[in-house]
Amino acid sequence: MGLPNGLHHLAIATRDIKAQIEFFTQACGMELVALYWMHGIPNTFHGFVQMGKSCIAFVQGPEMDDIEPVPGVSHAPWTGAPVAPGAMQHVALNVDSFDDLLAMRDRLRSHDVWVWGPIDHGFCQSIYFAGPEGLMLEFSTSEAPINADAWVDPEVQALCGIDEEELKRFKNPAPFVSQGGKVPQAAVDPAQLPMQLPPGGPDLYAMSDEEVWEKLSETIPPVDVD
Repeated sequence: MGLPNGLHHLAIATRDIKAQIEFFTQACGMELVALYWMHGIPNTFHGFVQMGKSCIAFVQGPEMDDIEPVPGVSHAPWTGAPVAPGAMQHVALNVDSFDDLLAMRDRLRSHDVWVWGPIDHGFCQSIYFAGPEGLMLEFSTSEAPINADAWVDPEVQALCGIDEEELKRFKNPAPFVSQGGKVPQAAVDPAQLPMQLPPGGPDLYAMSDEEVWEKLSETIPPVDVD
């Protein structure tokens, strides 16, 4: 109960949301399902392209025009390259089968996208390509379940400082019984806040869960379709 069961959406900054939507709907075959002003963020809008039950969201605001992307800092220059901690290195999107992987490669190449692969990683097979604004992308398929006993390298485990007891915990997280949302908020150190809140906005650190729900929720879509 309460476990994540997939990706809801991944948000990526852009200066040209139209170009991103064009690429992901036409070259990748996803559908545009939302495009509206971002709730609570002035002068910023985002668009959602859907794949199955998951989405990629592109976020565009005026401040992004003044932030220069730097390969190796803001994004990786290729799919395996180093990048700043906390930044996204690349995005791998799933397809159901190897035939679907080849079909995806055909679709991309028919839109003049340079694609390399497929290559076989053992637990998955992948193709690689670049999207607009240097976004490093991959399509992958794992037709058989991944066997963790075979794919956790003891050498890498040791380099990561993971002992055998920790490995058991990581492979089999302890069960958790929900308390129906009654667990109190975690304490934060004012000198090391987990998020820098936007200036002029609400002080989320001073708000209760009930206040956040009541004051910040926005449920009415921008277009009345009734």
